[in-house]
Amino acid sequence: MLGRTRKGRCVMSIKNILVAYSGSDSSKSAVKLGKLMMNKYGAHLTGVLTYSPSEVGSTLRAYASAQLEGMIESAEKDHREAIHAEFQEQLSDCDAGRVHWVEAGGDVDFSLMEVARTYDIVLVGQYDGNRENRNLVPHPDVIALNTGRPVMVVPNDLPDTVLNDKAVLAWDGGKAAARAMADALDILETKSEIAVVSVGEASVEAIQKLDAVKDHLDRHGIVADAKIVPRSQRSIGKVLLETTEKHGAGLLIMGAYEHSKFFEDLWGGATNSALSEANIPVLMSH
Repeated sequence: MLGRTRKGRCVMSIKNILVAYSGSDSSKSAVKLGKLMMNKYGAHLTGVLTYSPSEVGSTLRAYASAQLEGMIESAEKDHREAIHAEFQEQLSDCDAGRVHWVEAGGDVDFSLMEVARTYDIVLVGQYDGNRENRNLVPHPDVIALNTGRPVMVVPNDLPDTVLNDKAVLAWDGGKAAARAMADALDILETKSEIAVVSVGEASVEAIQKLDAVKDHLDRHGIVADAKIVPRSQRSIGKVLLETTEKHGAGLLIMGAYEHSKFFEDLWGGATNSALSEANIPVLMSH
């Protein structure tokens, strides 16, 4: 989608934002960030509730009469309507013509993946599902891996400085990192301080790769510094989060699952660290 002209060229622009909203704490933070981005970019904001049958409802349906099954369905519908009302309340001071709502039943993750593919960016809270609400709360790692869109993972407690003018772009030279950089260009163009960070040894090859990233960003009118941070027996994810905090950045941008998800689930990895431990939003692409 081509957007506004900047410096004599057309750029991709954020005009169509999707926020996964289930009423959980992290989804409320995602709406808070979505509202800020909506106003910043002049975008439309759509809340989406994807759902599967509740655990209690699934258990009872196996033994329920038609009347009881109807009562279960009615109760679940009332709950979804209450969640929709909460979403509307949080955006009551916004232009109603730019606020939308979608519901999709089936599998909570798969349904969100399907809906998300016609949006510019997807905001999902850090996973905070429990026995009562896990039929409503999507898994951000699954969405980032499969949706084909950039996914912003939002922490439970969103800091007030979230939209500051500093960002960190994690770079390992891989496909996912390149995709994340491309997806984030419109956001990076609004930042005045950007650090491109690689984790590992400061070899000649690594420095050359970082210089190429800086040149690419510069041709988009984006000025960035670049640095290589030693790993020092820490996980790459930990190093990235520590570096982001040291820079006072309000956003970390990185590729998701350069290794397989199975590998990272088994051994840990940068994606899992960023998803579970970050206290600022993390933009991920795969």
